[in-house]
Amino acid sequence: MFYWKKFFQISFIKNNQGFALPQILIIGIGIAVGVSGLMAASILSLTGSRINRQELLAKASSYSGIARLRSLFNDNSRGRLFNYFWIVNNCSDKSTDCELTNISNPSNEYWTDDSWCNDEENCSGRQKAPFCTTNENSSWEEEQQLVRNLFIGSNIIGNFSANLEKEFEQSFNLISTKYIGTENSGINSILIEGISSPIDSTKESASNKLRVNIQVNSDIPESGFGFFGIGENNSDKKDSLFLGNLNILPFYNAKGSIIWRMNLDNINDCQNLKELAKGENSILPEPGNGGIWIQPLSLPKQPRLKNVIDIGTLICTKNNYEDINTNCKLDAENSTQKTYRIYSLYAKGPGSKFEVSTTDESKVILEIMGDIDISNGGIFCHKNGTGDCGTGKPENLTILFKQKNQSEINKLVCNREDNNGGVAFKNNITYANISYPIDNNLLPGHSFLIDNTSDDSTSKFGSFIYGPKTTFISVTPNSNWVQINNEEEGINSGMVITSRGSYGYIKNTIGNSVDDKITNLILNSDLRLIPYGGLRESNLFNNIEVIGVGERVSDLPLGTQFNSLTNNVFLLFDNSTGNYHLRSFQTININRLNNQNMMYSYPGHFAILNPKNDENDINLGSNLTDYNLAKLWLEAFNIKVQSLNKETIRNFTGAAWVKNLCFDATGDKTWEFSESFKEKIKEWHGNEFNWGIKYYRGKSIILWDTLRDFQ
Repeated sequence: MFYWKKFFQISFIKNNQGFALPQILIIGIGIAVGVSGLMAASILSLTGSRINRQELLAKASSYSGIARLRSLFNDNSRGRLFNYFWIVNNCSDKSTDCELTNISNPSNEYWTDDSWCNDEENCSGRQKAPFCTTNENSSWEEEQQLVRNLFIGSNIIGNFSANLEKEFEQSFNLISTKYIGTENSGINSILIEGISSPIDSTKESASNKLRVNIQVNSDIPESGFGFFGIGENNSDKKDSLFLGNLNILPFYNAKGSIIWRMNLDNINDCQNLKELAKGENSILPEPGNGGIWIQPLSLPKQPRLKNVIDIGTLICTKNNYEDINTNCKLDAENSTQKTYRIYSLYAKGPGSKFEVSTTDESKVILEIMGDIDISNGGIFCHKNGTGDCGTGKPENLTILFKQKNQSEINKLVCNREDNNGGVAFKNNITYANISYPIDNNLLPGHSFLIDNTSDDSTSKFGSFIYGPKTTFISVTPNSNWVQINNEEEGINSGMVITSRGSYGYIKNTIGNSVDDKITNLILNSDLRLIPYGGLRESNLFNNIEVIGVGERVSDLPLGTQFNSLTNNVFLLFDNSTGNYHLRSFQTININRLNNQNMMYSYPGHFAILNPKNDENDINLGSNLTDYNLAKLWLEAFNIKVQSLNKETIRNFTGAAWVKNLCFDATGDKTWEFSESFKEKIKEWHGNEFNWGIKYYRGKSIILWDTLRDFQ
């Protein structure tokens, strides 16, 4: 047994001598191949890591470029205007859209706006950015160059150091930025290329191309809110503002802006904005703190109205105000808000008053279809609840003007020809050969005249005035006399009023018919409208103010060539001579006498002054107080006058967004930029009424599209 076992072992060894050697070889080869594979894998791994690292470095470069661009465009320190580059298109010479580097100047870019251009030729739209910079140490050219530096060539990331061992150098190329959106918000699409270049120039570079879409939003900072918004369309330009001697309060702590909606293209206009606004005698803080900012920002549409109560034309003389059933006293009653539609509102003459009471819990909106005239002793009394006149909070009263006609032919503008201010007509057309009914587009736009706010220096008139087509006027007349309203029963009680910035009249303030209350406009003997306050130029024959209207009640004084058949006259003041005159006139019908025409303040008649001669004109001299011939003439036409207090107080608060803002250069005038007003008006009418200078910021990234490209 043992033998056979031992033989088998020896025989097996002998018989398998040829198998043992190849097995060892195979094992050795396997080990060699394994080692070679590990070496190859290690080599490939090292090579792949290098390429992946280049890719990551290139990607990091593009990320860094996006971060740098966002930081620059979001910078508004020291009044910089880089934020406007978010809303324009830019590209480098690497862009297929541009042959050369093209960095837009935002002040030369425009928003398309048909209503702003108003069919005007060569109108590009509204400027996207202000032409005048607020930082005297910078300019648009400097801002452009800083942006251009990002788009020219490669932007190296990091600082070079000879002692720093680097295998790769990182950089990025900005290729283009493109804005798609509106003035309020949009998307800026950025194309950028990140590059990782080996220090060894014989090796390949890696690049990472990105398309990044960044959401661009606009905010209105506290200093940007527009307490004034001036200018309706591109044709208004400088004619829309006369500041005179207006003072903005509080001077050191005001936050907000006077926003002059105008395109500019002359750098000389930026040198002295107070002078440009005819406000050399005004006390204005710096822009953003109550000063002037010129930029044609889009205005929000007027608030939507509901449950409007129509109360017609209001003539708030002393007697009408005191009437127990008067509409000259309004409030919201038990409602949180009430809206009243008023065709035109007149509180003119001694004792005249219109009163509206509001509180934080009961607000009032006045929808005005025509004009407002508060002058010659009349008062607009806005009260906080049962408080005194002038205590009303501006955020609780909104006055909306809704104009029917398009007034671009005979334009009402501010009188900027001298320091007296007031209004004028840019195209003071002659109303000859007028058709019936008249084309009401030939008439100027509506106006809001207020020449006195209170007899108390601490009181203010406060309101939010929204009238993009309306002219706001605060001017005191040159005349020292004003007509006292006749309110005796049985007589026709006429009243001279201001409508569309010009003189007009109402036939009978105590009447009830359309013919009694409809507005009528006055033309001089040259068939032109007479701007309120007169033309104020001594060399003009028709430089007159209309003081009163009278109807004949007794015989005329003897010894005169004045036409004895004359029944109606106007009392005029001649600015050229300082004398008062009675002048006869004729009337022609120009619109139908119906409620619709009265609603939109379309005039029923033109009253045309007869030529100035002995038959049509009586010179009453410069003093109407003495019992002399002047007094006899006034009594014959039932005209009662009173000396006018010209030491009026004009203190305002709230906001006025209007076509023209026309003050004068006399008396004291203030406008308070109330810090609480803007927040309250936004709460009432919506966030879009937080209107003013926009600051653009690139915020969230909404698309990140990577395109790898190895060269």
